[in-house]
Amino acid sequence: MRYMLKYSIACLLFLLVLSSCRKEPNYDPVPEIEFRRVEQYLFEENNVKRDSLVLVIGFKDGDGNLGLSRDTASTDWQAPFNPGSAYHDNFVTTMYVKNPATSNFEPYPFPIPGFQFSGRFQRLSADDRPETLEGEIKYSINEITSDLFMLGPGAVIKFDVYIYDRNRPVPNKSNVVTTDEIILFQPM
Repeated sequence: MRYMLKYSIACLLFLLVLSSCRKEPNYDPVPEIEFRRVEQYLFEENNVKRDSLVLVIGFKDGDGNLGLSRDTASTDWQAPFNPGSAYHDNFVTTMYVKNPATSNFEPYPFPIPGFQFSGRFQRLSADDRPETLEGEIKYSINEITSDLFMLGPGAVIKFDVYIYDRNRPVPNKSNVVTTDEIILFQPM
């Protein structure tokens, strides 16, 4: 009995030590993303319908250099991430609208030249230390309005999405994912 108690405590300690030694995953330093879901919120104000969308993508990154600072004094606002650069926005979207006549999706011709729903998402780690990261990015697209975008209730859209990391001098581009179809201005 004494030996059984002695060895069972030793086995228990050994199992605890083994379970605490978790090996870090080994991901590629080029970010990999997957589409998770779209969260949709409908509002109506002064007879104008407004949709707010949250695009949720999962990510894996081997060196943890995702996101850009919102502090304009940081290096995240210098080349290649400066305004006007192709890498200024690190969450890049292309919006498509379904043509009801053909049922094909076509790139949406924004009524305001240069307007798009791409933007910057915040840094996901506090420092520049390389580390593997995985999780979700929630990216908000606010105020899609029926009057400005000339899309009525029942219009169907979707997005292609990709992200950039902070790699210098040329950021790494993730794979491209496509969202599910989104029916605008419909109560959920």
